[in-house]
Amino acid sequence: MLFLIFENLFSQQIVIKNNLDSKRKLESVILQNKNFGKDTLALKAFLSPLLKSSDKDLHVIYYNLLASGFASANEALNTSSNRYFSKSLEIAKSNVKPGLEIWVLVNYAFYLYDYKKTSEALQVYLDADNRIRDTDHHSIVLPSDCFKKIGFFMGTIGDTTEAIDYLKMAQQFADPNSKELAAIIDNIGFYYLELDQFEDARKYLSQADKISRSINDQIRYAKVLGNMGLLEYKTGNLERAIEFLKQDLAISEKFQSHYNTNYARILLSKILIDKDQINEAKVLLTEAQKFAESKPNLKKDVFEIEELKLKIAQRENNPQKELLALRKLKFLDEQLINSDSKKNLERSNIRAQKERYASKLSLANAQFEKEQFKSKAVIVISILLFCLIILLIIFHKKQLKTSQDKYDKTVLRLQLEKVQSEQKLSETSNTLSSYSTYLYEKNEQIEKLNNELSKTQRSASYLSIEKEKQQLQKLLDSHLMTDDNWRKFKEVFQQEYPVYFETLVNDFPNLTESNLRIITLMKLGLSNQEISSLLGITIEAVKKSKQRLKKRFVEKYEDLFVGN
Repeated sequence: MLFLIFENLFSQQIVIKNNLDSKRKLESVILQNKNFGKDTLALKAFLSPLLKSSDKDLHVIYYNLLASGFASANEALNTSSNRYFSKSLEIAKSNVKPGLEIWVLVNYAFYLYDYKKTSEALQVYLDADNRIRDTDHHSIVLPSDCFKKIGFFMGTIGDTTEAIDYLKMAQQFADPNSKELAAIIDNIGFYYLELDQFEDARKYLSQADKISRSINDQIRYAKVLGNMGLLEYKTGNLERAIEFLKQDLAISEKFQSHYNTNYARILLSKILIDKDQINEAKVLLTEAQKFAESKPNLKKDVFEIEELKLKIAQRENNPQKELLALRKLKFLDEQLINSDSKKNLERSNIRAQKERYASKLSLANAQFEKEQFKSKAVIVISILLFCLIILLIIFHKKQLKTSQDKYDKTVLRLQLEKVQSEQKLSETSNTLSSYSTYLYEKNEQIEKLNNELSKTQRSASYLSIEKEKQQLQKLLDSHLMTDDNWRKFKEVFQQEYPVYFETLVNDFPNLTESNLRIITLMKLGLSNQEISSLLGITIEAVKKSKQRLKKRFVEKYEDLFVGN
């Protein structure tokens, strides 16, 4: 009995294999790590042999794994993890072991990235990236894992080419026919998809499919199916895409891969909306939103779900749900300011490129000092020109992005005002007073839209965005008095001025609908400018129409506007 208790206790502690060389010993220790859930005491007991060892490298691993364990226990950033990661990094730097320090940096950065601290993670990843350039890859602790994590991060911030390069480096060090290799190849295929390089994507996804099935890695197989679905979707094969994603969803649910299940739900919903299978999409989005809202680190997923719900509301012509979705998107956009919103990821991508180019420039300058004076002058000029071009490109992209953000926010604000105005009209009784208020607000909105369209003429980037999207012009056109709007307005006008309207019809039988629109709007006291805005015609056209009426009816012209 005592022997069994001792054996059980021993099995709950990490084993240090001192017969291995230094690097393999460290990797052996790391690969024994377990997930103890919220039981941090059991975690400390498991890792305790590392701290008792005289080998300082094992202390580095102890604090690093402890930090990761506390992060898993809290499912969030926490002071304990921050403290232990700092301690691990401090010891690694003092030991001057670049291969181990890189592993520490990558794990710390992955912790920050996993809990949506993208900007902070970026700086740590770039530190690791700089050290990797000066270090023999074979001396790095668990190189495949390090390169894989950096690749995933670079892909997240949109630096897709760099992501593929790192994942291909990881592929060289991964064990053959392993779960890790399947994950690496699957993600290389995914990032080729991001670049719309479909043949390369299909090649890598096929390899990942083969490996995951050969080793019976069902969760990875489900993810590969999801990416195959995305490939079919991007190439226009919607039915095939749905088939792949439904398989992905079934396997992910079976093996309780909750995050992948939710990813499949959202992507499948998007495709179903495109196919007008709205009810099925609604069911999936409801399930996806329930899970995403339960996880603090999935706000970006909640944002994407609300975008799809907005699309459904617009398809169903439901102003109330459209307004609700727009409000939620605005609220979520503010929440994502310090998180992994699309805007912040793009900023991180630009910053990563700047840092990487700065790093390359520094290395080039160090090498340059060894060369002859004449070569030095030529290289300096080339580098300066290169930097100038890069800075101009970055500045242009940033300027374009700023204009895009400003444009999108303006359109969203004006759309919201339009929906609110229409919602207010629909909630009030059909009176001429409520319609007058509605028309007054509509004129204000038209004036704002005309001002925004005028601004586009003064900004090249703003003008190019409007030419491509034409959202401002489309919104302006939607404000014009359509036949349906005129019919509703005329009904309310007749109710408010029954005698006057009957007089118009009886005494002036030859009045056209166009004449009636101008007369009734003038009756409400609208100016020529306001009438022209609502009807989508010029002020001159309004004046000419009034002149024709005056010429046509002469003395009776004033009678057109008299009466109750």
